[in-house]
Amino acid sequence: MSTSRSADQIDRLLDAVEHIQAGHQELARPLLQQLIREDSNFEDAWLWMSVAVDDVDQTIVCLDNVLRINPKNDRAALALSRLQAEDMVDEAERARLRGRRDLYLFIFWLVSGLILLGIFLWFLAGMRLFG
Repeated sequence: MSTSRSADQIDRLLDAVEHIQAGHQELARPLLQQLIREDSNFEDAWLWMSVAVDDVDQTIVCLDNVLRINPKNDRAALALSRLQAEDMVDEAERARLRGRRDLYLFIFWLVSGLILLGIFLWFLAGMRLFG
């Protein structure tokens, strides 16, 4: 921690950490939110909040705040780079699936068009035979 903290703040941070370690992030969040409201530069509170939040976007915001406070925080930098790498992989997978979907749609419409053309030509041929 870069600045001195009161014993009460340290106790509340440790309580939040115990909740997180016990798997009760929902109990840790209000404690961490209160600590962050009291001091928006509370690096350790932001770092633990990154573990307590529910989604990746919130985790990224927390880690960004840790790095804003302390750009040399290796844990936050490593966690953020891993999350961003996972996000890049997820985006590549989504792009691959979109490409596959577009190909299947193209094939569907091509086959549908050929079937309709065949029906139309068959209808015209029938009209010539009987007309």
